[in-house]
Amino acid sequence: MRPIWRDADLPLLPAHHRAVAAPGTVDAAAVTALQSMPDALSRQIGAAVLFETGRATPAVIALAIDNASAQGWRRPLLAWLTLQAQRAQAAGDTAAADAVRRRIALVESGG
Repeated sequence: MRPIWRDADLPLLPAHHRAVAAPGTVDAAAVTALQSMPDALSRQIGAAVLFETGRATPAVIALAIDNASAQGWRRPLLAWLTLQAQRAQAAGDTAAADAVRRRIALVESGG
């Protein structure tokens, strides 16, 4: 997947976003970079960058879910949960997909 920026633009990003935007960031390094970001919004943006570049692992998605949930950010939480349910379904894990869908229903109902 083509990045939404050019490599020449990387120095313009905040240091904490450069760590996830750089091509070749491996899974563990991406999660560590997200966890070390200074605030919740930066973590959401970093997770979105990883998603847009096709590098959002299950660990990245789980971190984004936990981050959005902790902040009470309903729309990002629902977006990440929907992605998690789709990936579980695509992997044939119907039990996990059903559990995530139940959580989605709970969030949508205001619970």
